[in-house]
Amino acid sequence: MKTMISLLKREFWEHKGMFLWTPLCVATVIIFVFILPFLRGHALFGARILGRVATFKEDVPRVGDLLASMYLLFSGPMLVVMAIIIFFYCLGALFDDRRDRSILFWKSLPVSDFQTVLSKLITASLTVPVIFILCAIAMSFLMLMIVSIALTTQDVYVFQDLFLNGKLYLAPLQLFATLPVYILWALPSIGWLMLVSSWAQSRVFLWAVGIPLLLVFLVGMLDLLLGQNGDMKWFSNLIVGRALGGILPGAWIEFEHVPLASFARPSGTGVDFSKVLSVSWQTMLSLQLWLGVVAAAGMFYLTVRLRRWREAA
Repeated sequence: MKTMISLLKREFWEHKGMFLWTPLCVATVIIFVFILPFLRGHALFGARILGRVATFKEDVPRVGDLLASMYLLFSGPMLVVMAIIIFFYCLGALFDDRRDRSILFWKSLPVSDFQTVLSKLITASLTVPVIFILCAIAMSFLMLMIVSIALTTQDVYVFQDLFLNGKLYLAPLQLFATLPVYILWALPSIGWLMLVSSWAQSRVFLWAVGIPLLLVFLVGMLDLLLGQNGDMKWFSNLIVGRALGGILPGAWIEFEHVPLASFARPSGTGVDFSKVLSVSWQTMLSLQLWLGVVAAAGMFYLTVRLRRWREAA
């Protein structure tokens, strides 16, 4: 256990700029872009928020409830950046060690290849998402306060209704509660990227992206030559989607063909995060999910073996 904790710390400190400073910088830029219209006045931002003050004044409790329920939607851009970071981290996780020959140093330590690869898998699937989710929650809350202060300057006092609303405090917990589902859906993509990272001699990105696209192209051409004219969307989702797109938060919505209307609030306006949580956990019954986990386990095994064989060669 102590060895694994040390390996996880090593991964964090070796990629501190990617894991810590990137989300902080992205959050700062998003907040600055968000606050700029408020600072420049009503004329620029009127049609969006401040221009609807008259409507807000008519039902302040409803406005507070809406803000408390939906403020985590601000975290969307941050979670997209998280997927990009995981993608490139996995691509370089094992390739960089071989490229700069630092693998010789790490292999001289009493740490098995299994432990090393597992630490990188845990970092990609758990450590990075937790850091980004924490930053996303803090950023979203700060942006919520900016909106609330802006409304207060227009005599729309939402703070009381906002802070007395339980959804304000439940939303972050619900976001964290979807993390196990995200990890399981992301495992095939993480496994594929790390597998490529373990055997590619160069141009890791081209191998990781090119092989799934080439498979889709070849199967599509074969389908046309045989005159089948079949629907290739399912195959594209299976190969490209599961191999590359699983690290995107909410990718299970596309994989399981979940209608977006399933997440609507009773009023029809906005997203109900409690429904997102319940529907996401329902996908745990999906055969596609568990087949992906089995495939990820196979790729993890091959990754460990390839790391050993590559260095032996």
